[in-house]
Amino acid sequence: MIAGSIFLIMGLILLLVGIIFVICWRHLARYAGKTTGVIIDITSLAAQYNHRAEKEVTNSQEDRKLHIHMNTNTGIYNQHSNMYAPVFQYVVDGRTYSRASGLSYNKGIAQKKLGKTVPVYYNVNNPQKASLSSGKGYKMLGLGFSIGGILFCVIGFALILTDHIYLI
Repeated sequence: MIAGSIFLIMGLILLLVGIIFVICWRHLARYAGKTTGVIIDITSLAAQYNHRAEKEVTNSQEDRKLHIHMNTNTGIYNQHSNMYAPVFQYVVDGRTYSRASGLSYNKGIAQKKLGKTVPVYYNVNNPQKASLSSGKGYKMLGLGFSIGGILFCVIGFALILTDHIYLI
């Protein structure tokens, strides 16, 4: 009975993790546009960088000018962090955008990415929303964890049922 419960709980946890990865994949699936970009800088606070970039793009579009330039300069914003996100710049329909990646690396690895050309996946309805990931990894992880979770749940139910039948 205990083994069945453990399998069932582990199965439910794996299934939950799988669902989270599938949700991430579905979110990135909206990024159907593809272009190339360049890693121009690194930052230790990607979310704040992206918030400021989106705000600047919105303000610039109102003025019919689009200019994104920020001085992230390798972690000025957060001196306590040792993880850095690459900042990439890309062009869509003649407009230049920049965004910090959602993935972070240690400072040495992040600095090695400076100047590299990378594929950029962007939201065709809102090009200032972009990612360096196509989301395929999330899809595979989501499916793997979900299938594993279902198998663990089936094994857990079978063990519980076997113990229940044995007790009768």
